[in-house]
Amino acid sequence: MSKPLPREGEQLDARAGVERSTPHNGETTEATSVSARGDSIFADPLVRMMGWVSAFMVVAFLATVVGALFFGILDPPAPRTAVERDLAIAQAKIESSDSTATAQDWYAYATALVSTGQYTKAERIIETARDQGVEDPTKQYIALAQVRLDLARGEYEAAVEHAGTAMEALEAEYEMAQERFEETQQGSAFLAEGLTGNYDMLRLNKAEALEELGRLDEAIAELDGYLANNERAADILLWRGDLKAEIGDTPGAIEDYQAASVFMPGDESLAEKLAKLGVSDD
Repeated sequence: MSKPLPREGEQLDARAGVERSTPHNGETTEATSVSARGDSIFADPLVRMMGWVSAFMVVAFLATVVGALFFGILDPPAPRTAVERDLAIAQAKIESSDSTATAQDWYAYATALVSTGQYTKAERIIETARDQGVEDPTKQYIALAQVRLDLARGEYEAAVEHAGTAMEALEAEYEMAQERFEETQQGSAFLAEGLTGNYDMLRLNKAEALEELGRLDEAIAELDGYLANNERAADILLWRGDLKAEIGDTPGAIEDYQAASVFMPGDESLAEKLAKLGVSDD
């Protein structure tokens, strides 16, 4: 098929993609064809190759970043959860070049690692803290961190042993504080506080481990000791009531449930526990 002839007064320069127009006055004007010029850029093999190379580099970079984030090589820009935030804060205190981290700081770091499932690293941190002698004998923070790690790993026998050892250490420290007071009449914060705080936490952790081992009578004994100083702890009353019900001590379970109901009026789950034992919480 033959190409159409240009209209009168027009000439087409195909090589340059320019349409030449000759007005009636004889002057020649040029109008660049946008489509022809655009097509000529990508028609160049070098331009096409550079475009493909650039696209490949962008894709490769994004793939590298995504892969690094997935495998943990790069850290996210900020902690995503409260646990991660606590871990970051605790780690910063321990790893600071001018760190004056206390036993409580080491405890916070170790337990944050346990909470995020980093058990091996938590164990190393606990060992490092012990090697550096940062333990506070009146608090037993490092020992408490060890018990938390034992429980998380399901090593309940170890948890019972470590909790018992730490509790004995606190009891011995308290006795020495009392002796010093009798000799010097100088008190201390530890003596004024008594065996509470971490001692109570160790007792509860020990009770948890004993329950897991099926040693329910011993677990109840530890809860007895805790409730002697924390009579309003409704959640622990419920816990002890459940253990008593499990060993067949129905009157004891009812007593604990009713004591807990004073602090939990109208609680449906508590009402169900009492109802199973044939008692109304009215």
